[in-house]
Amino acid sequence: MATQEKENLLTKINSFVQRKIFRNYRARLNYQYSQGRWEWLGRLDEQGHQSIMAGYFTFLKRGGSILDLGSGEGVLNDSIGKHNYSYYVGVDLADQAAKIGQEKRGDEKTFFYQGNMDEYVPQRKFDVIAINEALYFSKNQLALLKRLESYLEKDGFFIVSMVDGKGDEVWDMLSKGYSIADENRVTNMHQVTWICRLLKPL
Repeated sequence: MATQEKENLLTKINSFVQRKIFRNYRARLNYQYSQGRWEWLGRLDEQGHQSIMAGYFTFLKRGGSILDLGSGEGVLNDSIGKHNYSYYVGVDLADQAAKIGQEKRGDEKTFFYQGNMDEYVPQRKFDVIAINEALYFSKNQLALLKRLESYLEKDGFFIVSMVDGKGDEVWDMLSKGYSIADENRVTNMHQVTWICRLLKPL
């Protein structure tokens, strides 16, 4: 067996062990992204809540900066459009998601990084911090947003989207530290409903 074939086999075995035996979530996500299993996020039936999130940003902070936590490959980036922001950072737990995002969308004002949202430390302030269908995965959602408040520019805000019914406890927790400046609900043809909220510190 050639050296390259051995390396490829060892890589596949290691990935299998991490995903299936050790139940490593990051390894599982990397495998899924490498197989294209998250491309469905760019489908037509996902555009309703993406458009609301993008709309909040472009209506209130067009030309501003945005931190997108749980960005995946950058579907929200696509919805916002490069001409509408001055600086964008996408952060995702999956290395493969960040890699694909950077390869497809990266430029002098658009950057994708691997990182755990509960540990990620921004290198600058942002006008908007978006968490689109990812806040469920934080260990403490209220603590996360409170930590990130110091990385919001003056009059900055959070925009958050979660599937209705899946994030009820999270919304209740966030109500202790944030007011809802606006809320939209959108339901697609498959009867999946998202709640999208613009949150400001109390």
